[in-house]
Amino acid sequence: MGKVAIATYTDPRATALSREREVAISQKHLKLRTILEEWGYQVLDINQELGLYNSFERGERFGISSKDESLKAGEIASSHDVSAFIAGLWHWTESNLVTATLRTLGDRPVMLYTDGDPSWAGSTCVTSVGASLWQTDVAERLRRGKPNHYRLIGDEGDELELKRWVKAMDAVHQLRRSVILVFGAPYTLGMEHLYEDLSAFKTIVEDIIFLDQYLIVRRAEELLREGSRVDRFIKGLEELTEVRYDGRMLTPESLRRSVALYLGFKNIISEYLRDGVNLRAVSIKCQPELSEVYGVTACMIPAFGPVPYDLEGEKLALATTCEGDLKGTLSSLILELLSGYPALFGDVKYISDKYLLLANCGASALFYASLSRSLEDNLRAITLQPQCQGASGTALTYRTPPAEFTVMRIFKFRDKLFLQYMITESLEFSEELQEKLRWGAQWPHTAFRNPLSKNLMVNSLGANHLSGVPGNYRRELSYMASELGMEIMALNDESEVRRKLKEIGLYF
Repeated sequence: MGKVAIATYTDPRATALSREREVAISQKHLKLRTILEEWGYQVLDINQELGLYNSFERGERFGISSKDESLKAGEIASSHDVSAFIAGLWHWTESNLVTATLRTLGDRPVMLYTDGDPSWAGSTCVTSVGASLWQTDVAERLRRGKPNHYRLIGDEGDELELKRWVKAMDAVHQLRRSVILVFGAPYTLGMEHLYEDLSAFKTIVEDIIFLDQYLIVRRAEELLREGSRVDRFIKGLEELTEVRYDGRMLTPESLRRSVALYLGFKNIISEYLRDGVNLRAVSIKCQPELSEVYGVTACMIPAFGPVPYDLEGEKLALATTCEGDLKGTLSSLILELLSGYPALFGDVKYISDKYLLLANCGASALFYASLSRSLEDNLRAITLQPQCQGASGTALTYRTPPAEFTVMRIFKFRDKLFLQYMITESLEFSEELQEKLRWGAQWPHTAFRNPLSKNLMVNSLGANHLSGVPGNYRRELSYMASELGMEIMALNDESEVRRKLKEIGLYF
């Protein structure tokens, strides 16, 4: 987790100096700091940096109360790699003191925060400062499509909303320092929507690196000639999973080549990490260069890429997608930063009024085989079966167990990015549903409850690919969308979805 700056302000009027007030706001400030540290964040305590601790014992103020202190507060925060700035407004202060801080703070998200204590005028202060920020030149952020501040009253003992905001801002901070690696020239199978304007995308992430898939093939061939590392990996697979060779699509040789592609990919990733690249996400094009020309699908990559382990031990977990899907990769990375879970990724294979099926063409994150942090648990829950497309290869078969999910997708419409999501749950995969599967039955499948009618859902989705993680991250995604200048679109309520689609010109 990252670093958060906190600064508490107070009334600068000499006649208003009150030891009782300064003691109270210092206690509130320290409580805020303690809460953030308990959540795992580093805290840059601006009042401490300014030497204001215990100042009220000298007959002075604990809170920031002068223009000079306000400007220094922004300079201190801007000199550190903080993901957010929280202004503690527990009682009255003059609005231009906070404005002065923001002039030197730089482009950092700001929360005007108070508690629900009726003993002091926190709400007065938040609304006064907030109104000033809306109309001063620090409102430049507003012209760039994102708030120049957020406001929150955290009731006693209930700081959950603050936690969600800090988590979202920290995720944005990490996102902007993340590098995405794409193997293969986009776009796959004529899907233009999988690509994105790179200059626009680099306002969200640090960099996007494109490499040819031949690099993976070359590393794979080197590993196949050496042999032992590939063989050890396959031995581990065969000990923990059922492998159904068919003598055509899935043979010992095609499995060796599939594993070699993954290990070659892993070697390339390691080299970028040694060079200090903050690599957080990757997409593999696969089709048709690997699946048809090289002759084996690369399904081990989306299976093992997102999880922090494989049969060789611990490794870096990367948000991993297929087909060079940039917006899908970004969607998966956002969910992973918020949740700490590997992201599920796949195609919307089927939509009914009751459920929709998400299935990836051969593999998705192994974590979803049993929703366990244990590699062994997940491998025992899968079956390696022959692929149904490509020249040869294996599919990693599983059915995701029931759990609450956040499912989302970033898409573009009329040059504007939208972040759409639904809060739903994965359903028990019934025998009846299993019997209905034909094409791609050997792929990993997840059945999600459909919160909308089938035709409204199919009219709403921004792509054929979706990403998901266990848990409810509705509020965090709303905060992130605001900070990233994206429009939010929730897919949980029929009337609200129809209103939103009509508003943006997508529904008739």
